[in-house]
Amino acid sequence: MSHERIHDLTGRERSVEDIMRDAERLQTGGGGPYDPGMEQRVANLENRMNRVEAKLDAINERTARMDGEISRLPGYGGIALVVGLIVGLSTAAQIAASLLPAATP
Repeated sequence: MSHERIHDLTGRERSVEDIMRDAERLQTGGGGPYDPGMEQRVANLENRMNRVEAKLDAINERTARMDGEISRLPGYGGIALVVGLIVGLSTAAQIAASLLPAATP
């Protein structure tokens, strides 16, 4: 039995026998989890993924609402009509003001 110790892929120092035993368990699929902390890390990743999915759902809902609101906005024709009305009313007000008698001091 060798007492040589090497670093595994996670950076931990382990014996060659421990690494070989883990490799054999991985190949056979038995013997429990390969890394005791793996289940907790996977559970944490699943929880985080659930939160990401919930945030994406909220973003999708907001995007759908915004799409509905944007579709109600006037297009170029509507904007041109509003600008035309403002210019027309301003011009009419200026013409009406020029027709009024001048104020006397």
